[in-house]
Amino acid sequence: MKGLEALKGVAVELKERGYTLNILEGEKLILKMGAGAKPGLLSAFGPIEVKDLKAILKLLE
Repeated sequence: MKGLEALKGVAVELKERGYTLNILEGEKLILKMGAGAKPGLLSAFGPIEVKDLKAILKLLE
């Protein structure tokens, strides 16, 4: 969870500036942050849309 909290500031800044950051693992979209993110599972952490939670948790280890 600490890793996700660190992403919150970045996600909020991206949204304020009107940018979207897509994070891919290979060719698969696993996370979207910023203006284009739709609220979902982690909306409490800001504008972060999770596409594959298992892959994200693996990256944050």
